[in-house]
Amino acid sequence: MINNKKVFLVYIVFFFIFLTFLLFPKYGNNTKLYSYFIKEKLETPFGFVGLKINNFYSLFQSNKVHLKNINQLEKENDYLININNYLLTITSKYKDQYKIFHENYPTIPTTIGVSVIGDRNLLLNRNFIINKGKKSGIVIGNYVLDGINVIGRVKNLTNNNAEVVTVISKDYGDEVVINNQLFIVTGTNNNYLSFLRKKNTIDEINLKKNQKVIIKNESVDLVLGRIDFINKQPVVITPKNLNLDNLRVLIND
Repeated sequence: MINNKKVFLVYIVFFFIFLTFLLFPKYGNNTKLYSYFIKEKLETPFGFVGLKINNFYSLFQSNKVHLKNINQLEKENDYLININNYLLTITSKYKDQYKIFHENYPTIPTTIGVSVIGDRNLLLNRNFIINKGKKSGIVIGNYVLDGINVIGRVKNLTNNNAEVVTVISKDYGDEVVINNQLFIVTGTNNNYLSFLRKKNTIDEINLKKNQKVIIKNESVDLVLGRIDFINKQPVVITPKNLNLDNLRVLIND
């Protein structure tokens, strides 16, 4: 039995098609062309949607690859961190050696060789003249040494020479260290220096014979003499005859 509704719908469709070709005869002549035009318009939205879907799928696949690479890099990073921690553990025992060779290396003092050109016999005021001055970098207060033993300090100078006051001169005074205690000493025009006072009078004074008397000068310790006693009073004994050969001036940088 034929469905009347379907027949009616088919009839309506053909009626409108016939009416269109009747009212617009050009459509009848170019049916094929208009069919492709309609087909293109109908396919355009589906093509756009398909392109978007394809791009989204490509991005999704690319994202999966990147996530995989990131995961691999994280594993490699963890491995390198473990290796680094292992190496730090191994090398930690060399930390002290590293400090010795790279951080706490001793500073080499700068010295200038000089020669005595006047008052070598110390007859006038226990001072002498050397052959270098300001042009060589010498300044007032620099120590004059025989090795590490203090001979005196620069008192006056010109561009080319300087006057040195010796440790035995009464014009000489200095701060010294004896057994980690500070003292002030002065020359006496003899072969010894006397104590003026202790730097910190609160501490008890306990000096012993032959204790070394040190002058702290930046990075180097200088030897002034040794402790002895005259009439039960402590003094600093210096060499009886100062060696004025091979003298050097210690430059404070």
